Amino acid sequence: MSQNATIKILDEQLCNQIAAGEVVERPASVVKEMVENSLDAGADDILIELAAGGRKLIRVSDNGCGMNRQDVFLALERHATSKITQAEDLFALRSLGFRGEALASVASVSRFRLRSCAGEDGLGQEILVEAGQVRKAQEVGMARGTLIEARDLFFNQPARRKFLRTEQTELGHCADIVSKLALACPQVSFRLRHENRTLLELRREKGLAERVAALLGRQVLEDMQQVTAMDEQTGLRLSGLVGQPTLSRSTTAHLYVFINGRSIRDRVVQHAVLDGYRHLLMKGRYPVVVLFLDLPPAQVDVNVHPTKHEVRFRQQREVHDFIAAALRRHLQPATWVQSPRGGSPDPEKTPQGRPVHPEREPETAVHDGLQPQYVADSGRFPLTLPPVATPLPAARLLPDSGVFPSPHEGSFFANLRYLGQYHNSYLLCQDGEDLMLIDQHAAHERIGFEKLKSDFARGAVPRQSLLFPEMLELDFRSIQALDAHLDELAALGFEIEPFGGKSYVLKAVPALLAGVSCAPLLVDIALELEQQGQSSVLQDQLDEVLIMMACHGVIRANQALDPREVRALLEKLDQVDFRGNCPHGRPVSQRLTLREVERMFRR
Repeated sequence: MSQNATIKILDEQLCNQIAAGEVVERPASVVKEMVENSLDAGADDILIELAAGGRKLIRVSDNGCGMNRQDVFLALERHATSKITQAEDLFALRSLGFRGEALASVASVSRFRLRSCAGEDGLGQEILVEAGQVRKAQEVGMARGTLIEARDLFFNQPARRKFLRTEQTELGHCADIVSKLALACPQVSFRLRHENRTLLELRREKGLAERVAALLGRQVLEDMQQVTAMDEQTGLRLSGLVGQPTLSRSTTAHLYVFINGRSIRDRVVQHAVLDGYRHLLMKGRYPVVVLFLDLPPAQVDVNVHPTKHEVRFRQQREVHDFIAAALRRHLQPATWVQSPRGGSPDPEKTPQGRPVHPEREPETAVHDGLQPQYVADSGRFPLTLPPVATPLPAARLLPDSGVFPSPHEGSFFANLRYLGQYHNSYLLCQDGEDLMLIDQHAAHERIGFEKLKSDFARGAVPRQSLLFPEMLELDFRSIQALDAHLDELAALGFEIEPFGGKSYVLKAVPALLAGVSCAPLLVDIALELEQQGQSSVLQDQLDEVLIMMACHGVIRANQALDPREVRALLEKLDQVDFRGNCPHGRPVSQRLTLREVERMFRR
């Protein structure tokens, strides 16, 4: 504090403008606060009107419960709210808005109008505010509900107004906010208009799937599947729709996550979702998900940020592991591979999900008398593979192709009709009337990776002692995190001992990581343990080693295969998890329907 400064209490208007700096970042922030208030008021029909991307006008009208004369005035006071009455209510929040700062903050940086009616008599109250000062209050006739309008946002703060982006950018942020709120409330009708042009018109829907189709598109919905999971012990419940790995985006913009109905951007939850898709997406690609996590309100703090975008979990690790495990259990069977576009099985189809055509029934296998070079039930594929043949420019049709009998009930790949090999890299198969193309390298790579990972998980991790132990220098917080997980690190093959002060000595590492400098890795693990409460860095590193081993020990592209080898490959593919993608995230198979093929030939 400067020498001549004196402490004084700021006036109410300046306090509101400071609060506005926290709550009102841009027009989308105002839209969010207003629409959340409408939802808390029980509205099922909400109209949002904008002009100039929200800079000139933001108007939200609803048919909610409305407010009486006294409440209209109190709503513009700081920390005035109907949603909490005591400190304990902060740990049992079910409403979207509760701080009691939003309306006062918005009114302090705009030309503001609030009109509301709580009864059925058509008599409402209107109040006009400019830069935080009440200019007029009067009775008006209106239907039950509330209308809130903010014009000329930041008109009295030119410096902040300059930081607003272009009209289209601000409009995009507003539309994104409305979309997220609409996904959370499919039973509510939303209309978004910009300068008399309707951008969104969403009617009331019965469930989430219909709302996703309306917002994201019917084609996106067809590539998504329902997921549900529950942990009775912790009270965690997960539901929603998740996209198959082939439905991916270049950013995380389509990760829609809701905590107790509230749209959030949380680092722990996002990490858990991506962990659930581990090795199913290519690097730089992100899934499309609409997930709802419900948990006891006392287990999550939503009051850690003025805009309520972020939350803090009491048990971060439990939440993270629950979400990741639920997604992996759902993605593990790769059911979308069997059904076109991930659709639900047709009751008229066989258990393998394809139509019954008597004239095309499977033929008896013709290879029974032949000894394959590697056998499907031998437990592993040898690393010595047949010699590479000269690539063929066109499909190689084999005269003795047929349907391979499956060793397991409900097998899919082993029951495909094998037609031949294209360019010595892709297997052409028939599934009912559909054509399946299978990448032989990607398929065998997934098989090899899953086997190596399973073997690694079953046995004790072999250690490699270091000839020259490595020294670790950590800060205090990282040391605390590392100390709390020394047993887990030891089980994974790391031998770490304190060396005095903030120093540790690394004496042994997992044999799989022999030759890799593990000191930087352990520092990263310690930092992530501190931030996340768990670490995926080590698992990622081990998985990368396993992927590298699998990639170098399996069938390659441009390699000719005889029908016996194809048979073993398809049978093995049925026996592994996540068989829809290779460990790098590339798809293992692609399906072409008969209709798509006929369309190519203008039939």
